[in-house]
Amino acid sequence: MALFDWLEFDSPEEREKERKKQFYEVGEATGRFFWDDAPGKFGFEEREGQQDMAFEILEAIKNEQHIAVEAGVGIGKSFAYLVPLMLYNQRSKKPVVIATSTIALQEQLLDDAHRLQKLLHLSQEITLAKGQSHYLCLKRAEEYISNENAKLRHEIEDGMRTGYCERKNYPFAIPQAIWDGINVTHYSKRTCDACPQKCAYRALRQRLKFTDGIILCNQDLLTAHLINQSHGQEGVLNREIEIAVIDEAHNLEDKVRSATTEHFSKGYLFSRITAAVRELRSEQQSMLRKEANDAKTALNAVYDNLTEQLQKQIASSTQDMKYADRFFFDYKPESMELIAAAATRLHALSERVEIYSSFDYRQSGSAAASDELESLSYSMSELSEEIEKRLVWIERKGPNVELLCCPKNTSDIIRRLYFNGSIHTILTSATLTNANTGSVEEMYSYFVNNTGFPLDKTAILSEPKPSPFPYDEHAMIYYCDDLPHPTREHDDFIQQGVARMKEILEISQGKALVLFTAKTDMEEVYAQLQSGDLPYKILMQQPGASQDRILQEFKDDTNSVLLGTGAYWEGISIEGKSLSNLIIFRLPFPVPDPIINYKASVAKDPLMDVQVPEMIIKFKQGIGRLIRNFTDTGIVSIIDSRLRDNPKSRYYDIAWASLPIHNRTTSLTELEEFYHKITTGQG
Repeated sequence: MALFDWLEFDSPEEREKERKKQFYEVGEATGRFFWDDAPGKFGFEEREGQQDMAFEILEAIKNEQHIAVEAGVGIGKSFAYLVPLMLYNQRSKKPVVIATSTIALQEQLLDDAHRLQKLLHLSQEITLAKGQSHYLCLKRAEEYISNENAKLRHEIEDGMRTGYCERKNYPFAIPQAIWDGINVTHYSKRTCDACPQKCAYRALRQRLKFTDGIILCNQDLLTAHLINQSHGQEGVLNREIEIAVIDEAHNLEDKVRSATTEHFSKGYLFSRITAAVRELRSEQQSMLRKEANDAKTALNAVYDNLTEQLQKQIASSTQDMKYADRFFFDYKPESMELIAAAATRLHALSERVEIYSSFDYRQSGSAAASDELESLSYSMSELSEEIEKRLVWIERKGPNVELLCCPKNTSDIIRRLYFNGSIHTILTSATLTNANTGSVEEMYSYFVNNTGFPLDKTAILSEPKPSPFPYDEHAMIYYCDDLPHPTREHDDFIQQGVARMKEILEISQGKALVLFTAKTDMEEVYAQLQSGDLPYKILMQQPGASQDRILQEFKDDTNSVLLGTGAYWEGISIEGKSLSNLIIFRLPFPVPDPIINYKASVAKDPLMDVQVPEMIIKFKQGIGRLIRNFTDTGIVSIIDSRLRDNPKSRYYDIAWASLPIHNRTTSLTELEEFYHKITTGQG
């Protein structure tokens, strides 16, 4: 019998005996890889934290427990979970899902998994499942290229002929506005399975249901699968999945909240009203014209009110709100009455459409828009009736506004989906802890509170695995103690902060990534640096532009300076001297936000229980951009003076203790001497 053959046994005793045998063999193979083959045969560096993590994961799945592991940069956490889980998967034939929050990590994991297959002599199927928006919808694409005036019409048609099914396959850049018109947007089994086109995304969805190998997907897809299953519906993935890895697990709360958030877009509501009415006979359409117009009028009143709320907040708030993503919903009676009136009109229209549709025995046509209108009507009615029980906010989408809502108890939802169901969950990230001292429970406290991670025998909080990189030999932090307050004295802070930044850039002659918490700050600083006649190229993250292109430009021009915000705090990895100077312009405290404010409102100490943990997790992510391997060297500069030594802030000790670099100074002279030492090899 081959080592990895799967056998069925009749009695529970025989099954348990085989299970123990499986774990013994997987444990032996894991040990051989990390202790013998990896450092000997394959030439990998031996990392104690990686080995410990691998065996902790194996022990957890053996005991059917959940586990959370913070693994610092350089631990090699991907191999730490891939090795035991790929061996287990090959032996048991039970599918394993690994969910991340970034495409970059999914693609890296695909490469890692294929590499490990060769090293471990494994042969399971590995499926990479990106989000639907990355795939071409052949039906929508054909409709697009049928327009003779469509941009890139022939290029897209040639790509379809060649078999390109993803945006990244195309050898030229497809503008976002065009891609949004030809990609998969609303996959549905009913409509997509009836489509005559051989769609790559539909084939992928079918494969996900039956594969017994490794599935690499995003956290959104896994969450959708678990939500469907919790409602008694068919899941997106194979129902036999028992083990799920959540990598980049510090994003899990946001991903689950996003999955349970309802969006009410005026444009989409109007389009569904129009499309649902058009599905009817012409005489029926005439009879519903007034109801449709009444519904649109009521909705216009809602969105006019939301726009007014948003504009008032921008006008009366700090500069950070200029480019804010989320705005507060005003729970005043007027606002709620407008939503109630719109919900009533929408429901009345939906019912009439349903009545007319039920008497229409035509065999052709689709009722998809009618179904969507009914669903939207139900959702808006539910929101109107329970609006005070939900977390409601406004988002700006270009020139338009959108109304959003979600349950307040996201942690309860995560607990139900990820820790009380049939799967055993492995959560890992370089930033799960909000403190570096105290008990393990205290170190993970913010993560536990936000996710509902169980603190009982069903789960394990692993001791954090610190990075093996020699930070204090290779890096130093410079922090300011003499600059104006970044919010209370904003204009002076910008002026003096830019002047200080120029001094810091002179030390490294560029080679810097500058991280911002606000787009307004980034744009002001960019303008001043551009006008300063500096001897290095100044680059700035552009909305909607390809991140890969600007990062490549930054790497190619070694002395350039790149300004970024948002995903740049955690989504990029640049090794070598191109990034020798990391500058954090402001401590990453969360900006005013309905979700953060709600969490603060139910906390005993809003600053220390919410604001500071949020800041520390993002701070650690940002600092992690500097040292990416054992030979990287560089300096970190914090322009913000709120971490000064005197007077100390309430979060001074916990913030400094959380960072991997302990070598720090307030002297630019010392910083310059250190930089000279690490770049010349003198010391």
